[in-house]
Order: sequence, then structure tokens, then C-alpha cells
Amino acid sequence: MADGAHGLGILNGFYERKVALVLIDIQNKFAKSTENIDRSMTSKLDYINEVADEFRMTGNPVIRVLFDGESCHGEGIENPDDPVDGLKLADTDVIVHKAYMNSFRESDLEKAVKDLGCTGIVLAGMVAHYCVIATYYAAFDHGIVSYILKGGVASTDEETAACVERITKAVDLEDIRKNVNFQKRP
Repeated sequence: MADGAHGLGILNGFYERKVALVLIDIQNKFAKSTENIDRSMTSKLDYINEVADEFRMTGNPVIRVLFDGESCHGEGIENPDDPVDGLKLADTDVIVHKAYMNSFRESDLEKAVKDLGCTGIVLAGMVAHYCVIATYYAAFDHGIVSYILKGGVASTDEETAACVERITKAVDLEDIRKNVNFQKRP
């Protein structure tokens, strides 16, 4: 990471920690709610898919969190609950349903993460300054260390997404590949 986070020890423990990739709300109801967020997610989707493929190829878990219910902007969106076009899915992905911004609140996310033997999560998805950041901070209350996928969170504007990355522990694919759990292919 170019921001010097490694020198500050911000990622201490990341390279040994078993982590799951958690994809938050990558659904039509959010992407199609405004042109800006749709553009933001579309521009990040190839990278998110590449990271998800890395998790899957190395036997590390991918969890998809789906928001049940209506979004505040979701009226008239065709297939609002469907994943965004282009998001790669796998039968091995764990699905968690939620009803709140914080993906841990009254959901099975904590159980899923811990049942998979993980002590950390890497978050990607929508919307950076709502559901993603709420989940990021809530993870610590559940004894789970969270990280943001740098370049993997969408927002209504890119500066907001960048701000979320700056104020959190953000990792990129290079960091993920240095984690001991990504050194072997099953």
C-alpha cells in the first residue's frame, strides 16, 4: 500500500489471520438507485471479481450479504434483489440475509464468519458510507477484525469511497496474496 499503513503497523496480524471476503449489498436495488453509484460499482466490479476469485481459488471463504426489503431508492427497479450484472457467483459462497445497515445486526454474519474459522473479514460492496462502514465498525464488537478492500467499495461519489478507505484499515489484492492462507492452492 502506498499510503504507508504498513509502516504504522495498521495491518499487524493481517498476514497471519484467516479472513473471509464479505460482499455487501451488491444488488440491483442499490446499484440502480442512482447513476453515480451504478457507475461506481461497475468500475470496481472486475477488481472485486478478481479478489473473490483469489479467495475461492485458495479455499478462502466468500460471504455474500443480501439486504432483504426495499431500499429507499428502489422503486421501479427491475429485479431489485438480484446481484448486479457481472458479479461472479459461486456455489461455495455463503449467503447471509440482513435487514439493517450493520450487516451483523440480527443476522447470521457473525456465526457464518466464526463457523468458517475466520477471525477477520475483508469488506467490499455498497454503499461505502452506509452499510459497508457500519459493518466495518460493528465487526469489532463481535470479536472480528475488519478491513476494507481498497478499490472495492462503491459510493455516490468517488471521494466518499476514498475517504472510507482512508479512515479504515484498507487492504488490496497484493496484501491479500501475502496472507499465509493465500499461499497454497487447494
